[in-house]
Amino acid sequence: MQANQDVRELVELARRNEEIQQRLDQVDEFLLAHYGLSDLLRHLCRRIAGIYQLEAVTLALASDHQRLREALGEREEDRMPPGCFFRRRQELRVILGDLERPYLSNQLLREIRQCFFPGGVFVASMAVMPLWVRGEFLGTFNLGSASPKRYAPGLETHFLARLARKLATALDAALLVEQARLLERREAAVEMAGAACHELAQPLTTLGLLLEKLRRLEPLRPEAQELLEQVGREVQRMGELVQRISQVSSYVTRPYAQGLRIIDVDAAADPPSDPALEPKGEL
Repeated sequence: MQANQDVRELVELARRNEEIQQRLDQVDEFLLAHYGLSDLLRHLCRRIAGIYQLEAVTLALASDHQRLREALGEREEDRMPPGCFFRRRQELRVILGDLERPYLSNQLLREIRQCFFPGGVFVASMAVMPLWVRGEFLGTFNLGSASPKRYAPGLETHFLARLARKLATALDAALLVEQARLLERREAAVEMAGAACHELAQPLTTLGLLLEKLRRLEPLRPEAQELLEQVGREVQRMGELVQRISQVSSYVTRPYAQGLRIIDVDAAADPPSDPALEPKGEL
């Protein structure tokens, strides 16, 4: 009788391990198909929720991670990809205590739910997986279940650690791709600024000389003199703008009409001293 019980337990363990591996294989397939940062974040939480049949899945990105801030810019919370948001590392450490290994709990206070599942979906248990890559803390990936038994403390977390490593590696790879794109944009912005200054400098110089000649004509009517002064002020403003454009050294954008974004000349020419606070163009 005992032998039959042992066999049933071994069969159940083998079935469970096979199920875990199948889910991890599905995660691998998803990550291989979504290597761009924007694309990855847009589908990540919903896809993992489907694979693991969970009520809630979220991604809390470390707000003090410079590469993440540069890649995603200063987005408002409601403009982040579904299920994604920023949290301060210190806040996560206070709640979790340890940012090195998965955290499981089925006794969730309202503050904890609000921190990891701000969408209002009820969860009775959760697993929080810290995401680390090459010594960098990227944030936490959070699984929420309506069952209090799904992620009870003391359960085996080996597969959760494996899942966290896969997600951290994929997120890091997407960040590297986005960094390359941002570098290309910066180089293109600087090159375009240099070309614009080169093309505008000669006409502006000529226009300034012609204005001086007009001012020396005998004698001008008051109305014409006032118009010349207005034109002179506009020429001076254009000259100052060309000078600012010539100092563009980074890629910084601002909103424009019809949902477009254009380079912010002032910010790009004189970016903030703290790179982590530097606004960037959106994906």
